[in-house]
Amino acid sequence: MVLAVHPDDESLSAGGLIQHAIAHEAQVRVIFITDGDNNPWPQRYVERRWHIDAADRARWGKRRESEAKAALARIGVERDGISFWHYPDQGITDLLLASGAELIEKLSDEINAWRPTVIVSPSQHDLHPDHSALAVLLQFALARDRLDEIRPFHLLEYLVHSRGEEQPGKFLEISLSPDQVERKRKAILCHETQMALSRGRFLAFAQPTEIFTVSTPSNPDRHGSRFASAKFAGNTLRLEIARLAPAGTIFVAAETSDGAVRLSVKLSSHSYAAVRDRVAGDFKGEARLVRGQRVDEVYLPAEFFRGAKNIFIKVVSSRGFFDRAGWFGVHVEPAPSAMVAGQGLPEVEPRICCVIPCYNLAGVCGPIVRVAAGFVAHVIAVNDGSVDETESVLREVAAKCGNVEVLSLPKNCGKGIALLEAFRHATKTLAFDVMITLDGDGQHRPEDIPRLARAVAEGNHALVIGERLAREKMPLRSRFGNTLTAELMKLVHPGAPTDTQSGYRAFDRDFVFEIVERIRGGRYETELEILLLALRQGKRIGLVGIPTVYLDGNRLSHFRPIIDSWRIYRTLFRWQLRRG
Repeated sequence: MVLAVHPDDESLSAGGLIQHAIAHEAQVRVIFITDGDNNPWPQRYVERRWHIDAADRARWGKRRESEAKAALARIGVERDGISFWHYPDQGITDLLLASGAELIEKLSDEINAWRPTVIVSPSQHDLHPDHSALAVLLQFALARDRLDEIRPFHLLEYLVHSRGEEQPGKFLEISLSPDQVERKRKAILCHETQMALSRGRFLAFAQPTEIFTVSTPSNPDRHGSRFASAKFAGNTLRLEIARLAPAGTIFVAAETSDGAVRLSVKLSSHSYAAVRDRVAGDFKGEARLVRGQRVDEVYLPAEFFRGAKNIFIKVVSSRGFFDRAGWFGVHVEPAPSAMVAGQGLPEVEPRICCVIPCYNLAGVCGPIVRVAAGFVAHVIAVNDGSVDETESVLREVAAKCGNVEVLSLPKNCGKGIALLEAFRHATKTLAFDVMITLDGDGQHRPEDIPRLARAVAEGNHALVIGERLAREKMPLRSRFGNTLTAELMKLVHPGAPTDTQSGYRAFDRDFVFEIVERIRGGRYETELEILLLALRQGKRIGLVGIPTVYLDGNRLSHFRPIIDSWRIYRTLFRWQLRRG
């Protein structure tokens, strides 16, 4: 069975393979999805007319249909082995994004009825949008009734439109005899309407070999891609895509247990992207967009894809008619054990980024950063304008640990600014699921990082605070300030956690982005602002008990009881005024 999107695809891609099949007495069926009627430039050139109406298109489609029949006769295909389904030329992508249920069902019925041993289909990597969209629709048809399991066959994919890059995957090369090459050339010449503008390109397909990608129907990610990748991470589908234009759209298509999912993600220069249902047309929420130097990341809620076996992604081209890379397929493996709650998707260990602000901590920060690096994917150590050897110590650790990065501020800006600078850097350059903050003065144990990270992932918390145990052992100046702040918070937010100033915290990725956009940053009051933001928005806040170590009576702390306490209380007062 050969699936040709347009009349001429059958001759260009499989004219030799069809001859081989007939020579071995195999039955051949060629299905044309469209008539190729929306082909305006060759029609304008051949018919010497500029304006083309519906009647002109219909006439052109009939002409191309006749050419296809003549071409197939040249290579031995009988008329009863040819079908035209008359779907809209240049409209297959629209069919796919509008669910494409009718075409999917028709493909499924045809395969069930005819039971082919070989299916020849366009590649999902073909740059022509009709070709790649049909490849996706075929995958959905195969997955719907598990046809790849109950009707064993070989799936061969052809590539007609490319940028000259080698198609990834395992290849089958068909050798043609000189006579077969000549027959294929004559079949191509039958497409007279296309010869006017594409003669040289078309005849270049008349070669002694035809190359197909050998595909596994159940795995659309069989090819890999230099263009994009996608992974499930907890409750998020993370797309990593070669650097995108400042604006554009990503299409996502999936067949789920609840029906078709067709989404469009409108990209912009901002960190939020609108997600719309392409079938219903309504707004579905927001995606996260992280711009990188070479790779952009898009984060989608995994809940959209509950029960999906295959997910396909396409980046809409902003330059001309052809796509940048067709559709990219993501295969969802069934999880044998732990699952994301209620989603049927594999649980993925969260990627943790840790931020450690340091100011004049040369004597203690090195071991803290080194140990933390053993528990996380990435550490950002911030040198907050230190005048001692802190920066040298941090860079020495970074040179030994491959996952440590040092940010240096030109002057001492305060803990809040240091945290916000690290958050901004992480959101622009790193892929992470959980953000951890801890102090570099030794009062927080890096060994507790996994506990806080798990609390975020397992409890679906936006913020988890490391609640300091045995606070009666705090130095007096710290205990007084924390107690007073906690009592004031009870008056403003009765449900607020009791340890409001703990710097040992874990954040989910989404909340980090909100913090970057909504919090300006300062000194110690910044941590209170972040807590107030979480409370104001009704976010889930968790607590994890942690031991706290105070070295030499917390001598290394730079907290100024009077000035910094005033900053904290002023912040609380301002937020209460806003609320009122």
